[in-house]
Parts: sequence; C-alpha cells; structure tokens
Amino acid sequence: MIHIRSISAAMAIAALVFAVSTCRVTAGVSETGTSNTSNTGEEKALTSINIISGSNEIEKSIAGILAKRIREQSNTRIVADCAADVNITLKIVRGVGAEGYTISDDPHGGIDIVGNDERGLLYGVGKFLRTSRFDGGFVASKWRGSSKPTCPVRGIYMAVHFNNFYEAAPADKIEQYLEDLALWGMNSVAFHFPPQQFDGFDDPSARRNIDKIRALMQTAKHLGLDVGLIECPNIGFKNAPKEYYYQPFPDDLHRRGNLGTLLCPSKPESRKYLLNQWDELMNKFSDTKLDFFIAWPYDEGGCGCDQCWPWGAKGFLSLSKEIAGMFRSKFAGGKFILSTWMYDTPDAGEWEGLAKAMTNESWVDYIMADAHEDFPRYPLDHEVPGKLPLINFPEISMWGQGPWGGYGANPLPERFQRLWNQASNKLSGGFPYSEGIYEDINKVICLQLYWDKNRPAKDIVKEYISSEFSPEVVEKVAQAVDILESNHRRERIGENSVKAWELIKEADARLRDSVRSSWRWRIIYLRALIDCKMYKTGGKLHDPVLKDAFAQLTDIYYAQEAFTSVHPPIVE
Repeated sequence: MIHIRSISAAMAIAALVFAVSTCRVTAGVSETGTSNTSNTGEEKALTSINIISGSNEIEKSIAGILAKRIREQSNTRIVADCAADVNITLKIVRGVGAEGYTISDDPHGGIDIVGNDERGLLYGVGKFLRTSRFDGGFVASKWRGSSKPTCPVRGIYMAVHFNNFYEAAPADKIEQYLEDLALWGMNSVAFHFPPQQFDGFDDPSARRNIDKIRALMQTAKHLGLDVGLIECPNIGFKNAPKEYYYQPFPDDLHRRGNLGTLLCPSKPESRKYLLNQWDELMNKFSDTKLDFFIAWPYDEGGCGCDQCWPWGAKGFLSLSKEIAGMFRSKFAGGKFILSTWMYDTPDAGEWEGLAKAMTNESWVDYIMADAHEDFPRYPLDHEVPGKLPLINFPEISMWGQGPWGGYGANPLPERFQRLWNQASNKLSGGFPYSEGIYEDINKVICLQLYWDKNRPAKDIVKEYISSEFSPEVVEKVAQAVDILESNHRRERIGENSVKAWELIKEADARLRDSVRSSWRWRIIYLRALIDCKMYKTGGKLHDPVLKDAFAQLTDIYYAQEAFTSVHPPIVE
C-alpha cells in the first residue's frame, strides 16, 4: 500500500542517492514478453537495488518516487554502488510515442524503464510499481513491453471547496495523492477557486484557498504535469454589488445550482467587475504558469436576461471569449477549454447556437461535454462545434448518493464502462470531477480508459486491487466491488450486501497490516460494512456500528468541518 508523504522527500532522496552510475550487476533474469500479470510470489525478494537516473530535476524526482515507494513497502535497501542485487535504470529515449514507456531487461541482468519523455518515464515507473510485489520484501515486476496513451488529455478536476478533502487535508497528504494519480497516467490537474465563498481576494479564507491551490499546482509541476483553473465566468464574490445580479433563467430539469452570487455580464459595470476579478485571479498564478483555463456555464453560472439568454450560446460565449483573450495574453501557449455542462434546457438551442458561433472561430482549443446521466446526444450525432477535439467530464463524485462519499468508496466500473462506450470514439480524454478521495477507484478507471480506450473497466479494477491491496485478494474484492455498485443507491441495498461484507472480511484477513490500515482499504471495508448494516436495519442510520463507521470516514476525509454535502452522516 502507498502511504502518504510529501514529494519533497522524494526530491531529497534523489539528490542524495541517484548519481549516474556505470556499475552493472548480474541478477536473476526475469521473464520477457508483454505479460500484464503480476509476479507470482515464487521469485526471491531483492534485498538491495541501485537506481540510476538522469540529472534533471524531474528525472531525479521520479527516481526519488521509485525509491520512496520501495522503501515504504519493503525492507529493501537503496544503494548507490555495485553491491546491489539489481540495477534499475531510468532513462529517456524518444521512439515509443508521446508520454509512452518501455520496460525491458538490460544485457547485464538489470531492468530498464525507458520513457519517451519525462511523463513517459513517470508512467513507466507507475506501471513497474503496480506490477511488482511487496510482501515485506520487494519482488521486481515481471511485466515487459511498451505502452503509450491513446488520449492526450488525462486530467482530474480537484474541487477545492466546501471544506472537502482537497481544502481541509494537510498539504503533504494532497501532494502525495497527486503523485499517486500521476503514477496511474494523469497528465493534467484542474483546480477551482470559489469566489462565492469569500468577500474578495483580501478575505483571509480566500488567501488560504489560493495558497493551497498554488502549492498543489507547484507539486504537479514538479511531476511534469499541466495545471489550470476551472471557473464559471459570471460568479462574483459574496460582497458583489446587488445591482450587478443576474436575471433568472429556465431550469426545467431543476439541476442548476445558484449560491447567490451570479452576476449579469450584459450590465457594463458588472462585466467590468467580472473581468477585473478574473484578471486578478490569473495574476495570482503568474509564476505558476497556467497551462489551461476551463470556462464553465452552469451550476453555478448563467443569466436569463434578454442580452444573455440563451446563456450557453450567447452571454456565456461573449464573456468567455474576453476571458480567453486575457488568459492567452498572460500565458502564452495555454489552452482554453469551453464546457457545455447542462446544455440541456429543452428548446433553448444552446448546442445549435454554439455550433453556429464556433464557425471560423479560433479562441477555443477543446469542447468539454458530459451530463449527469447518458452522454449528451448533440456531439455524438453531429460534428463537434468548431470541429474541435472533444473531452468529457465524468461525474464520479455526486451521482446517486448523498452526502457524497458519505458511505465510503463508491466504485462504479459498470456505469463508467457504459458511458465510455457511448462516446469513446469521439473523445480525446477528459477531466473527471472529484470532491475527495472516496472515488479513488473511479478516478483510476477513467485515467486508464483515457490511456487505453479498449481496456475493460473491470480489468482496470483488478489491476487496482492487485497493486493497492494484494494479488491474492483480486477475485474476492472484484466480486465485492460489483456488489457495491449494484447497491450504490441507498434505497436499493439488497441482500447481496451480506455477501459483499463476507468477501471483504475474508480478503481483510489475508492482507498485510499496513494495507489493512490504509485509507484505500478502509473506505472499501467501511462501505461494505455500512451497506450490510443498512440492509439489516432497513436503511435506518441510528446504530452504534454505523455511527462508528461514519466517524472513521470523517477522520479519513478530514471532514470534521465539511459542508453537509461532503460530510458523512452524523448519527446521534
């Protein structure tokens, strides 16, 4: 299991340990080929390894990550001389394809992890770690072959608001989590600054929020990842003048949120206020260098006045175009992404209006589309507006449960496989929407679908179980995950929840203590326990076992001060 520590430790290890070496050691030769299976446990554990890497900061950081993960999970020593059992050489050689990697045996009995570029090297180390074994000792991966991603955009949107995990947890724990996801193939991470929570940029809470986002962006940059903001163009601060406020708009499906600070950009002073707000926000990230900006239409967002409506084809586009120009003037080469979330008001004509508006326009680089349920039909049945590449925004956090993550892990492999099948032939990647760590499996499913469009989601789940827990419990936990998904809706928990709980208890007994106490295992364990107990109580939460389980989840999420939407149920 991967424990949570700071990336700075990895860089310190790298600087101290990994000078480029020519020393070679003969060791037992691993099987070659392209097998995706993990080691069987029959191989001898290595007592020492020598990691050889390049000298730039990102290469040294990646070498430090590999060393740190091996040290955390085994007693294997990291040495810098010829006394090692085996050399692991990290290098960059162009050829396999952008962000791809190759893992192979070298002629001297060592192991080469070769990235096409710095990101490819990081992802190769991730694959190597996932397919190695850690049972007290370290048995190096037998996986050999090459791999490269099919989608260029493999992001996660980490919502830093509501006192959720990303806002409340210590910075080093979130930094480690960024590293974890990067090892699974993430290459971009988006953050949201929520003006609606604050009274201007001088609000101490606003400063803390920006400081946290900046720190996380810097961590991502150390890993070689792209970073950006996702913002609704017409959200203002809590203390915005009331005369700037929006006009109500149609919400036939009753899904568009409004926390009370939406402004009307057709009013000249309101528009000036909004543009100054986004200008100042971008300036606060000038030294971080933003790689992209995502403009978001609804929830929050929108205005229904005559000059703004239909919002997604009129007011939103007009304001977003100005923001795009501002963004590009500050961050040369940055990408501007236009979201179409909730372009679903009947007869509003937002998709058609967008398609018309994008003709011969060049201020947008990607169109983002997705929905709470099935993928939107318009971009599937028509040409994508502006003939632009299309990315998605999977709903991995909120769908079908409330409070979000309140019952533990929410794995949904069947759901995401079904949605992926609808749109994958048109997609160039995406940004799953995350409110915390409880949807960790869902994040990995999406990232790996972006990596290989044809890989079954259930195969990804099995690799996750093998690498994060143990190869010995793959079948039991995978079966339990299927049951957890069938009981996702709280009103539909069935008798099979008892079976899932038995499977998880059986797996728990076979895990190492460090894995059994890890947060990833605990959120699955607690979810199975909660489902079983809720089935037996007929959905009633007033039970001491449930009270204790919810309290444990609250501690894992750092949710003591979280909004009710992201706080596990409170049982009196």
